[in-house]
Amino acid sequence: MSELTNSTICEQIAPAELAAYAEEKVLLDVRSPIEFETEHIENALNIPLDVLEARFEEVPRKGRLVVICRSGKRAERGAYTLLGRGFQPKVLEGGMVAWRKAGLPIKEGKKMLAIERQIQLVVGVGVLTGVLLGVFINPWFLIIPGFFGAGLTFAGLSGTCALGILLQKAPWNKIGNSSVPPQNRKKDCCS
Repeated sequence: MSELTNSTICEQIAPAELAAYAEEKVLLDVRSPIEFETEHIENALNIPLDVLEARFEEVPRKGRLVVICRSGKRAERGAYTLLGRGFQPKVLEGGMVAWRKAGLPIKEGKKMLAIERQIQLVVGVGVLTGVLLGVFINPWFLIIPGFFGAGLTFAGLSGTCALGILLQKAPWNKIGNSSVPPQNRKKDCCS
């Protein structure tokens, strides 16, 4: 892989400019499969950022490559990864947020809450409930926030989040017809 320096800058493309020439571009969306399923630009390919290095060979080399995410930050990191693999990518300036704000067409799918946000909700409700029960009912309920704290510590140390894995299996998180092969779908902070 070629060495990239801090002076390497990924060129950006404005949403309106991309919309005008979208047919000539290869659109690579590096968001999670759930984010992609919720909304994406027509004909975009979804390869999540955290597996892009391993799956870069799936990115077509024909046409000009544009990397997309929600706000542009992950897309920029993905573009740097691809620069090191011989691509000359551009980044959608402002990501899907700017695309939507410009009123450009979006293919919308099933509305889903990202796994990371679901984890935050479950942990937040669990900790708050445990603290309230521990303060007002019985101090033994303080074990509940301790349990969540231990789980978060384990997830941070191991890179594996058991709650995330469990939530991915929940029926409301099933992705029907995804552009991501089933063996590669479990690829976010919870894998």
